[in-house]
Amino acid sequence: MGVLVDYFVADSDESAERAMASGPGWSKLPFVDCKGWINELDDLVAELSGRDVSEFGGSEVVADDGEAAGVDRLMPETVAALAAVEDARLREYAEDELLEEYEIERVTALRDLAREAVRLSHGMYRWTCI
Repeated sequence: MGVLVDYFVADSDESAERAMASGPGWSKLPFVDCKGWINELDDLVAELSGRDVSEFGGSEVVADDGEAAGVDRLMPETVAALAAVEDARLREYAEDELLEEYEIERVTALRDLAREAVRLSHGMYRWTCI
């Protein structure tokens, strides 16, 4: 059994917590499906931004059912750094890492999701389910 991971945007921790039971898609929140692809965003953001991963604060638990599902809020500095990544850097990263088309689409979608969070002054969250 794998780990299901989605990144999503919500206007508050309370709104994000409501996504815990079924995931952000069922809650009609903007999200990017990263199941089986990326669990931790800090390393990706560090690579894309050229910064050290230690500059990012990880995440903070918003909700956890103690068994299979949880929601974490990403730290604002991580979201801001991801939102700031330019298209040229995404293309360069994709070439350097020999990314497949679906991977390029997901990295771009994650960046765009971060931009939406910044634009709306909302949080960006990670939903996980085992």
